[in-house]
Amino acid sequence: MAGGDLRVDYNRLGELETNLTAAVDTVGREFESMLTLSHAVGDHRLAARTVEFRDSWDKRRLEIVKNLEWLRDSVRNIHTQLAETDASLANGLTNPPAGNGPAPQAV
Repeated sequence: MAGGDLRVDYNRLGELETNLTAAVDTVGREFESMLTLSHAVGDHRLAARTVEFRDSWDKRRLEIVKNLEWLRDSVRNIHTQLAETDASLANGLTNPPAGNGPAPQAV
């Protein structure tokens, strides 16, 4: 941020939000793949151990999903707020308010 400028790459923020959404979806589907795996192993003891692992992993996975959702929602909010602020400031420079004073000058 040399010189006090803030440069925001809205495309990168959008990509980050998309990638976080994909991560939430992928981690959220782990339950289905573990269930399929437990049926596919062929041995009832191994299947039981797979189910035990799935159950303990589900608790941690839900925490990860919640954190990913929070991060994705935060990025979305930052993107939205910065875009609205940017548009408002740009509008203020191009459409000065009506009044008796001189128009603001861009720096």
